[in-house]
Amino acid sequence: MARKVFGDSLKNAMGKTPPSDEDLDVKRTSPTVARAQASVLEEDKHATRLIDPTAIRMSAVMDRIDPSDGLDELVSSIREHGQKVPVLVRRTEDGALEIVYGRRRLLACRQLGQKVRATVMEMTDEEALIAQGVENNARQDPSFIERALFVAGIIRELGKTDETRKNAQTIAYRALQIDESLVSRMNRIATGIPIELIQAIGPAHGVGRRVWEKLFRLCEKDVARAREVAGKIPRNIPGPDRLEAAVTLLTATKPSTQKTHPSERVMISRKGNRITIDVDADLVPRVEEAVRKLVTELLDRGQDRPE
Repeated sequence: MARKVFGDSLKNAMGKTPPSDEDLDVKRTSPTVARAQASVLEEDKHATRLIDPTAIRMSAVMDRIDPSDGLDELVSSIREHGQKVPVLVRRTEDGALEIVYGRRRLLACRQLGQKVRATVMEMTDEEALIAQGVENNARQDPSFIERALFVAGIIRELGKTDETRKNAQTIAYRALQIDESLVSRMNRIATGIPIELIQAIGPAHGVGRRVWEKLFRLCEKDVARAREVAGKIPRNIPGPDRLEAAVTLLTATKPSTQKTHPSERVMISRKGNRITIDVDADLVPRVEEAVRKLVTELLDRGQDRPE
């Protein structure tokens, strides 16, 4: 059933629904979509093989904030029942093996010290990212910020020039099956919030775009403070509550600078018959005048004589 859902999702991602004018434009600007469709739909025709999990590297674009989060349950399942669903791996131009999807299964097999069952296919960067996005949508419930980070990762890796950026955006909305206008918004949010703050909050499953967008606007006003807030987020509360805590901390009025005690603005020291007065620059004229006046009064009273 999972395979059927994946296949249907992929067909939609690859434009198998009745094409609109926009779809036709997309196909013209993204020829890799057709190749991605052909490659992924051929998966079932390939025999799987057992591979040393340490020989498979992670891809540059991650789809989870922490793939190892909650991994213990999967490890137990594979230990008891074996790995039921193979991972998809591609061979890159330099001959290395790279995971396309199935990161958690790969990590679980690494932890168990056993070989991972995998299907190896020839795929371009664009084809692999489309397959990764479609598969994740079919198999799991990624949170908004994880999907946004995935979009930002695609644009970072594939849209390094003005010429390739448009195609990168096309790959992103095809992979996630989202509206094209949402791609730019998700990219701004994912890149505008400091990554350390995102990691401190976590996926925050169930929280939609609006709250994350609110956090993004607060971070935009003071990025340095947003980084400071990351260290103040309680880790023992659920993700959605951590997100609310971050918003609250950044919304709160920044405490005003504590006033310095008067005695700390004027420092007097004595060594032998020498008295040294150190004062804040803005107090110099007044302190100088006060000292002269005091010394004059002491001399006038004859209090300069030793007792």
